[in-house]
Amino acid sequence: MRSGTTVTVVLEPRAEGSWPQPRSSNPMLALVTSSATDGKGGTRVTVHAARIGSASVTWGPESAPLFTLRLSVAAYPVQ
Repeated sequence: MRSGTTVTVVLEPRAEGSWPQPRSSNPMLALVTSSATDGKGGTRVTVHAARIGSASVTWGPESAPLFTLRLSVAAYPVQ
């Protein structure tokens, strides 16, 4: 993706309870700008790709995340 792109992730409700708060491996590159959980337990998270590089956004413990979003941000159009 290109620098400046915003990505929205929608996570379905979990039987085990609500989703943990997301963590960015590099907030200077991938900034979590919003996170909201609806009444049914679904979660909507918005991530802004601010700089060139690679980062991950994870939900859950670092040793065993429940979900991982990996971002690769480029300075040029990706084909």
